Amino acid sequence: MNSAILKTSLKIGLLTALAVLLYEASNVLLFYKFIRLDYYIAIIALAALVTGVVIARRQAPTITNQPDTDPFGQLTNKEMQIFLLMADGKTNKEIAAANFVEISTIKTHINHIYAKLQVSSRKQALALYQNQGASAKSTLYPPPVA
Repeated sequence: MNSAILKTSLKIGLLTALAVLLYEASNVLLFYKFIRLDYYIAIIALAALVTGVVIARRQAPTITNQPDTDPFGQLTNKEMQIFLLMADGKTNKEIAAANFVEISTIKTHINHIYAKLQVSSRKQALALYQNQGASAKSTLYPPPVA
């Protein structure tokens, strides 16, 4: 498990335990007599929740908007497999038969491929693949023949 997640979980757990202790100690506290019990519990739970969210946000990694140098690195293994079959000139029907799925499933995969590659046709996707031949993930696969 990620150590940052573990630390956050531990802090949230400790805050929850503190909230329970405060609840148990509320019989002794003076202001307990003036606040309805259900409001008091809600206030403590809300404080623990807000504190947990603040801690999690502080420890969350920041996301940078750097573009991926290899657009094919975004494809899943299944999408890459389907793309290579497309590049071999297979039709959607042939790709579906080879993968034992419906044609609509293949069309969905192809739409995801196009979206990730930011193209709108097989021809554009193939051209992009040929231009990215030296990139990281695409070198694991043989370049398609046009």
